[in-house]
Amino acid sequence: MKAHHLLIVVSALACLSVSAVAKPAPVQMLLKGRKVAETGYVTKAEAGKVFFSASPTGKNERGYPSSTIVQLVFKAPEGWDEAEAARLSKNYAEAEKLYNTIAIDYRKIASLEDNYSSLARLRQLECLRDSGEYGKLGKVIANLKKSGLNEKYHAQVDLFVGWAALGDLSSDAKIDSLERMINGFREIDMLPGQLAQAFYISAVANEKRGNPSSALTDYYRAFTLDFGANRDMARKAINSALLLYAAEDRLHKDRSRLEEAHALAATYQKVFVADLPEEAERFAKPLPPLEDQ
Repeated sequence: MKAHHLLIVVSALACLSVSAVAKPAPVQMLLKGRKVAETGYVTKAEAGKVFFSASPTGKNERGYPSSTIVQLVFKAPEGWDEAEAARLSKNYAEAEKLYNTIAIDYRKIASLEDNYSSLARLRQLECLRDSGEYGKLGKVIANLKKSGLNEKYHAQVDLFVGWAALGDLSSDAKIDSLERMINGFREIDMLPGQLAQAFYISAVANEKRGNPSSALTDYYRAFTLDFGANRDMARKAINSALLLYAAEDRLHKDRSRLEEAHALAATYQKVFVADLPEEAERFAKPLPPLEDQ
């Protein structure tokens, strides 16, 4: 009986050790003084060297000083196309798992710019953001280093820190911390889609702070800026604004505010061809006459 248990334990450990082995990354490498790039696999990067092998198993790897490498062009690794397909079909749970696997498999090259381990982490964070799993996003982002990404991605990494903060705004101190972070975003050059994210995060902070007017302004900005870049983000912003209108106790006594809510509801239905959130369904009905207010 003991021998049987030992066999099970040994087998389990063997499986763990196999899954923990990093995979060589497919790449084209151009060295100084060469006119033609070599096709092969990078097994790891450490101590100022990149280790390259012609074999997919990483056999007979050879270390090249980083200073001798003109260019490294990584090829999409196994599983990348499947992860992208899942993300684009909005199957975020499946995509997030696949990206996580890729990030772990190619972790030995995570210090090299635009490697697929770091790119997979970036995509994984996108999936967690879009599915609203901000708490998990906060844990995963600790595994992503800017050094493994081109500078063009750095602003998005900073924004993910803001998204992660939305997972817990249970105290004034945490809202204060998020607001300081938002102020820091003003010093960063951002694309319209990234600005929209910053405004959305700011809107949530304002809502938590009890400033509905400021929150609505930020939600509108997020919707307007991101409509052409990311319809999902635009929908998230307009949906949040509708829920905020619906939660206002005195809305029925403020004609202009009520008109805003009805106009936004009409925009939502026209743009997204979708049902309103249940809490905001009343905004789809005709506005009552002024004398009935």
